[in-house]
Amino acid sequence: MKNIFEIMKEYGLEVPEDKKKEFEAAVLENYKTISDYNNQKTALDTANEKLKAAEETMEGLNGKLAEYKDVDVSGLKQQIDGLKEDLKQKDEEHQKQLADRDFDDLLKDSISQAKGRNAKAITALLDVEELKQSKNQKEDVAAALKALSEQEDSKMLFGEPDPKPVGNGNLIGHVSGGTQTDDDAQLRSVMGLPPVQTSTKQEG
Repeated sequence: MKNIFEIMKEYGLEVPEDKKKEFEAAVLENYKTISDYNNQKTALDTANEKLKAAEETMEGLNGKLAEYKDVDVSGLKQQIDGLKEDLKQKDEEHQKQLADRDFDDLLKDSISQAKGRNAKAITALLDVEELKQSKNQKEDVAAALKALSEQEDSKMLFGEPDPKPVGNGNLIGHVSGGTQTDDDAQLRSVMGLPPVQTSTKQEG
C-alpha cells in the first residue's frame, strides 16, 4: 500500500524531508485510513445492533409486566412461600419415615442377634426415641439390649427358644409318639377301664 508521500508525488506534490515528519503527524491526527474507518464502522454497527436487541427485550419485558399489572404480587409471594414450606415439611416427613424404617430394621436384627424371645416386650423396655437420636445407633442398641439381658426382671426375655414338644397330645397331657391304639389303651388304663378286646382274623 502506498504511503501519503508517494501518492502526493504522483500528483506533482513533494514535501521537504525536514518537514515530512511534521506533515505525517498532522495527517494522522486529522485523517483516518480506510481500515480505521471500517473498524470504527463495524464497532458502531455492532453497538447499534446490541442497542436494538436491548430495546426489543425491554419492550418484551414491559409487555409481560403489563400482563401482571392487576396481579396481587404480595398474595402471590405468600402462596409461593406456603408451597415452599409445604414441600419442606413433606421432605422432612419423608426423611423421618426412612429413618424410622431403617431404625426398626436395625432394632429387629439386633434383638434377633441378642436372642430376644419377645421383640415387642423388649422394645417396650427400651428408650426408643433416645436411641433414634443416637449417632451410633447400632452400638447403643446392642448395649441397651445387653443391659436388659442382664437385669433380673428382664433377662427371661432373652435366651434360646423353648423346645417344641414332639408327638401327639391327649386330654391328660400325655405326649406320645406311638399309635392311636396305644394311646387309647393308656387312657383306659388310667381311667380304670378294661382294655378293648381285639380279635384277629385267621386265614385258611
